[in-house]
Parts: sequence; C-alpha cells; structure tokens
Amino acid sequence: KTEAGAVKVGLASAYEVEAAVVEITRSVHAFAPNVKVENFLIEKMVDKPVAELLVGIRRDEAFGLTMVIGSGGTLVELVADAATLLLPVTMESISEAIDTLKVSKLLDGFRGAAKADRVALINVIMALARFAEDNSDTLVELDVNPLMVMPDGVCAVDVLLRIGAKKNNR
Repeated sequence: KTEAGAVKVGLASAYEVEAAVVEITRSVHAFAPNVKVENFLIEKMVDKPVAELLVGIRRDEAFGLTMVIGSGGTLVELVADAATLLLPVTMESISEAIDTLKVSKLLDGFRGAAKADRVALINVIMALARFAEDNSDTLVELDVNPLMVMPDGVCAVDVLLRIGAKKNNR
C-alpha cells in the first residue's frame, strides 16, 4: 500500500479526504495500471501510540500453529525484534515473550513517556491465539501489523487473515 501511494494519514476535513481519493486513485493506477480502485477504507486517526507491535500466527507443518510477537509498523523491517511461541499459549507466556523484546522498554514508559496498557495488549494477543486455535483446521495465516499499543488500550490498524481448506488439527 505504501509503495503504491495508497495510504494517506492526518486528513482533517472532507475536502482533504476527497483530494486524497483522487490522488490515491492516480497513484495506484501509475503503480499498477491493471488495478481498478473502487473502494476506500477511511478510519479515524489513532493518537500516537506508546509502541507498535506485530502479532503473526502461521501454520508450521512440523510444529502446528506458531505465534510471532515483535516490533511492528515500519520497525518490523528495520529491527530484528521478535519472539516466537507455539500455540497454545498462556497469558504468562505472552507476557514473558513481550518482556524479551527490545520494544518492551517503550511499553514500560521509556524516559518518562506514558506506559502501555499491558493488560489490554496481553488480552488482545490471547484473544488472537484463541481465535487461531478455534479455527486451527482452516487458519493459514493471521497477521496484525501494526497493533498500536496505547496507554489505555490497543488498536489493530491492519489485519491479514488467510483461511484455507480444512486441515487436521495440530
């Protein structure tokens, strides 16, 4: 989306949204002429988060469902900061995995900044794990990136969900 110029943030008026629609349509056409832009997703801008994380769940043929928790947003491409867990997980194992991440310093209120809502973060990650387990026979991939962690909650900004043919539980 970013490379195609298909994302605009900080729009403050209807006029700015209309102008962005025109600009995105042109930009996407220049990037991928065969893609027809028909729909737009407009969301409320989220306040600056304490940190951005990613949570990914995939099916590994040898191990079953695996979860990766790490630095998200644009940092995912810059920083090797991730922990891998095998499902099923517990709230404690999620908390311990988060504590191993470099980004955990931000979550703890680095240099006097606001602290993240770790309870909400762990609850959301646990809910994603339960969803994956409940759908383990068809889940191929679930990625949330970024998962914005705020002082008072979390917000999933972008989600990829791939469902496949029914498989044996593992």
